[in-house]
Amino acid sequence: MQDSSQDYRHELKYFITPVQATELTSRLCQVMKFDKYAVDRGKYLISSVYFDTPDERSLAGTAAGLLKRKKYRIRSYNHSDSFISLERKSKRGPLGKKESVRIDRQIYDDIMYRRGESLLSLDSDLAREFYHMINVEGYRPKTIVEYTRRAFVCDASNVRITLDSNIKGSGAGVDMFLDYGTLVYTVPPCWVVLEVKYDHFLPDHIRNLLPDESTMQSSCSKYVFGRTFS
Repeated sequence: MQDSSQDYRHELKYFITPVQATELTSRLCQVMKFDKYAVDRGKYLISSVYFDTPDERSLAGTAAGLLKRKKYRIRSYNHSDSFISLERKSKRGPLGKKESVRIDRQIYDDIMYRRGESLLSLDSDLAREFYHMINVEGYRPKTIVEYTRRAFVCDASNVRITLDSNIKGSGAGVDMFLDYGTLVYTVPPCWVVLEVKYDHFLPDHIRNLLPDESTMQSSCSKYVFGRTFS
C-alpha cells in the first residue's frame, strides 16, 4: 500500500456566519462541483483523532504559528470504520500539504490501545514514521475533533473549498468510534470555518465569490480549538 500525497498548496481560512455560508454555498453550486465522496449535496461528517507528544509539541507549535510544523491524525467519515486514514498535515508558512495512508479498523485499534506494530505491515513511509513517533517520540491520542463539512472542487488549479460547521471536540474521550457522544462545541455554532485550497492560482470567477479582506481570516486550527475549549 502506497502513501497518497500532494505538493504544498495555498491555504486560506476564514470565520464566516451561517448566513454567509448559505449564500456562498448557493453561489458555489453554480461554478463548482460537489466533492465526489459526499452523499448529501456535498455534505458529510468528519471525525478525527489528533495525536501529540507528552510536552504538547504539536499544540504549542500550532498555537504559536510556527512557520514549519506538522501534526498527525486519524480520520473517518460518518461514524463508519469502512474508510479510515492515517494522515500527516505539514505546514510551511501559508502553504500546506496532506499525506495519508489508508488503514483498517484492526490497525486503528492497535494504534489506539497498543503500540501500533501492525503499522509496519504497510508499504508506507508514513506508517513507519508514525510507528516511530508513537514508540520513540511518545505520540498519543489527545482529542477527537468532529464537524459537518460541505465540500466543492474545481479542476482548474485543483481548487477545493470547504465549509465546516457544528465543530465539536472532546478531551475526555479519544476513540472516535466510541466516544463521539461526549463531544461539546469548541467553536460557537454562530461561526462556520471556510477553507480555500489551491495549487498555483485561484481563478477569478471563484475568488470573486469569496469574502473580502474585511472578513475575519484566521489559522482556524480545529485541533487547538479542541484542546482549548473541550
